Amino acid sequence: MRTNFITNLPLQEISGGFSGMNAAVYDALTEIAEVHYVGPVNPPVSSAARLISKLKRSVGQKGKFFSFSEARLRRIAEEVNRRRRADADFDFYYGFTPWIRCVSSVPYLTCSDCSFRDYLDIYHARGSFEESDTVRICSAENAWMRDANAVFFSSEWALLRTRAHYGLERESLGNVGILGALDVPLQDTYTDGREFLFISTDYMRKNGSLCRRAMNQVWQKFPEARLKIIGATPPAQDLTDSRVTYEGYFDKSKPEQLAAFTNHLSHAFALVHPTAADITPMIVIEAAFHGCPCITVNDFALPEVTGNGTYALLQNRPVTADTLAQAMIELLDDMDRYRSLRAKARAFTIDRFSRAAFKKRLQEAVLSSIASVKEKRS
Repeated sequence: MRTNFITNLPLQEISGGFSGMNAAVYDALTEIAEVHYVGPVNPPVSSAARLISKLKRSVGQKGKFFSFSEARLRRIAEEVNRRRRADADFDFYYGFTPWIRCVSSVPYLTCSDCSFRDYLDIYHARGSFEESDTVRICSAENAWMRDANAVFFSSEWALLRTRAHYGLERESLGNVGILGALDVPLQDTYTDGREFLFISTDYMRKNGSLCRRAMNQVWQKFPEARLKIIGATPPAQDLTDSRVTYEGYFDKSKPEQLAAFTNHLSHAFALVHPTAADITPMIVIEAAFHGCPCITVNDFALPEVTGNGTYALLQNRPVTADTLAQAMIELLDDMDRYRSLRAKARAFTIDRFSRAAFKKRLQEAVLSSIASVKEKRS
């Protein structure tokens, strides 16, 4: 069985959750098919279109989503058509929206974290873009998904939302879940310490400053507590206390940086993730592999990946510094409960979100879809 694996990401890029999934999906497919890599398909965005859109939004006008202009979508489709193997049995697209003008001559499957409609609603202020432009993209994505033999999501949360947005039939949709892209450590090596971790490449949307303000209350009872920040550089005012440190950004595709990153996870007391914009955050799972519980929001796919709070303290949005600090203090106050959460974190995530568990789910879903295609043809 042969397939074209079509993606806009290089396989060696695994620093983020989306890129980590890209590599994992490719690896899973290579175990059940002869895979032809078509990527990274990522033609440049028009500089003029980008500038015009940003200028419009800067003066309060609505811009266009230049990454998915018709001209760029056509270039993407043309490149895919040039590079794909004509003798493939099926095409597999990683991601949804970049491929909505691609036309496959064989059955095609696709996998991503969410629809364009959800991406827009979660990560952009309502009204930032021209309604006609968003309707154009969403309508094309809807039609492209309807023609797919299977549309896989990383969460049931995103699947149900997309079905509601686009009115898709349930039988073509599947939830293959997510994984933690790190190797699972043999055991929990945490010994002591009161180090909270905040990890994100988007300090503002993930509410990094909220974590910093919460520490002021935590210190009143636990002055030895620390906050370590990883990822995007925080503003200077969040680093005025020596008990808050910025550890930098770690590229997980580089072994020495990966080792340093996992060392932080293994020594952390808890991950604080009071995010305001998210889908299926891989970092929560990767921390849990090390036994690190989290304090996060009762929204997005976070209840799903934490087992409705099996190893996490879930807070309703909007989270405040007061409610976040209260949860942090609760963990510090009750070490019996804390140790139980550490054990549950490892057990729950290793069982459901290890690389092996993810591969099994995806492979079964792909094989089932292809078998269904063959059955309909016979």
